[in-house]
Amino acid sequence: MATPAVALPPPEERLGLLAWAQQNLFDGWLNTALTIAVAVLLGWFGNAVVRWAAAAHWQVVTANLRLWIVGLLPLSQVWRAWWAGGLIATAVLLTILGIAARVRPRVIISLWAATVVGVIWLFSPVRLDQIGGLSLTLLLAVVAISASFPIGVLVGVGRVSGLPIVRLFCTAYIEAIRGIPLIAVLLWFSIFVSLLSGESMPRVARAMIGMTVFASAYVGEIMRAGIQSVPRGQAEAARALGLSGWKTMVFVVLPQAFKNMLPALVGGFISLFKDTSLTVIIGLSDLLGIGRSLLALTDYLHDVKEVYVFALMVYFVFSYALSAGSRVLERRLGLGER
Repeated sequence: MATPAVALPPPEERLGLLAWAQQNLFDGWLNTALTIAVAVLLGWFGNAVVRWAAAAHWQVVTANLRLWIVGLLPLSQVWRAWWAGGLIATAVLLTILGIAARVRPRVIISLWAATVVGVIWLFSPVRLDQIGGLSLTLLLAVVAISASFPIGVLVGVGRVSGLPIVRLFCTAYIEAIRGIPLIAVLLWFSIFVSLLSGESMPRVARAMIGMTVFASAYVGEIMRAGIQSVPRGQAEAARALGLSGWKTMVFVVLPQAFKNMLPALVGGFISLFKDTSLTVIIGLSDLLGIGRSLLALTDYLHDVKEVYVFALMVYFVFSYALSAGSRVLERRLGLGER
């Protein structure tokens, strides 16, 4: 009996440090000249940055850490912010370990649902307008991301629905919101909601509503693209096996669509996290708002670079963490491998 042929993957080429440098950095006179020029430029820039950082007036950060983290939250309530931060950090760590251990997605979703409930319970006795700094930035981002995802899924499914009224409504919602900048949405909700409810609704709640409405439209469009990227034969095969329309969508189409739309979805959430800085337009003291408030003090009038560099570093750390988590999840799902 003939032995069946087995296709073997090509051998991995492992180069040493010198061989890699010669192949990628010093392969020919042009690459060598470019490598030297870039090295000189990076060395000059790095030296300038280090010299500036060593002489910078970082007291604007170190002396006001409480303001940067919790804003004007009363001292008697600061412990709630620390506990909330600990819950979120624990959830992040357990999520990383769960992905590495190949835990089912429903367990991770339940973990984050419990974390959100715990954070809401911790902050329930605190007025939303008392929260500021990094805590407010994270609160706005978590609420907007958590609320916009299920709404966006429904809108995206409605966008491809066979019911004309549902499809028309979802299409109009997506196109209308995507045609308006987030600043205009925040201003509109801040003014319109105040006309309906007076001042009974905090500005933070108005910002949450505006960001959720804005992000849901983008999530819905990403969902629509993800659903349409799934081959139509998948749905036809599921219907042929006797599955109903909603079961086909939930158990066959959406899991495949989620894999396809994961990079775009995480990119949208990263943009939403950075866009929380726009809430300073409606008077909120988020991370950037606290920085601007400190610059108004006499002692820190000339610390503009330090304030904005620190804010840049904070935004970069959290955005990079989201991006790194997305790459881990993509490898876990085998995205791009098959």
